[in-house]
Amino acid sequence: MTLQVLPPEMLEAPKDKIETKEAQAYWKPSSLKDGESEEFRLLGCYDTGHAIVGWQYASEKRRDNGELGFAGYVVTRSHPGQPEDIARETDWSKPDRPKIDGTFVKPRRFLAWVATSAARGRLEVLFIEQKSLREQLTEILQEIEDYTWTEDGLANFSIKISRKGAGLETSYSILPKVRKVPDKIKASWEKEKDTIWLPNFFEGKDPFDGKQVDAKGLPAGGTDKRGAHVEPTTATKKVKEETEF
Repeated sequence: MTLQVLPPEMLEAPKDKIETKEAQAYWKPSSLKDGESEEFRLLGCYDTGHAIVGWQYASEKRRDNGELGFAGYVVTRSHPGQPEDIARETDWSKPDRPKIDGTFVKPRRFLAWVATSAARGRLEVLFIEQKSLREQLTEILQEIEDYTWTEDGLANFSIKISRKGAGLETSYSILPKVRKVPDKIKASWEKEKDTIWLPNFFEGKDPFDGKQVDAKGLPAGGTDKRGAHVEPTTATKKVKEETEF
């Protein structure tokens, strides 16, 4: 069986926008400090609903007092342009950090992927906004002879994401390491894989609510409320031994 691992949007962006909320176990490379790194194993792929690509921007809405305020993030499948609710830029040169009228924060493209954390031993959503990291990961995943997958879409390798520097001098890197999937993780994934469904992002729902179903128990998906197509397919515990990860 051949699985499509990478979301096709990595090469071409589809269309549409839908509001969303951040998931529970939600990890970004920007949370690393200079010199820090974290290791993950990718679980599932595009075909299994565990990897997606899109755009995200911060939105603002007018509050009861008449002032504009942060109102969460909006996910779009294609670049949203400059929508009316997009947040203004912040003037970081002033102590009170005022917003700058007439400006807007640029939307950022992202790759979201389900993974298990070596440090925390739990399912997490890797939310990668850095173009350099996405390009490095894409190169790694195209080396199909070295970095393979199980038939269930589990990576037979781990990825170590590292940060170097701070501010404008920040750089990120990914180091892959071949690591066969332990039976323990295979069994755990079989039980937990249906509890997380990343296309929920495009429905404004929590990915950790699992695949949505209709009143008849059939998978929700297909065409969503704004016409976008979502095609459905078929307690924290620290990892102590390398073979468990």
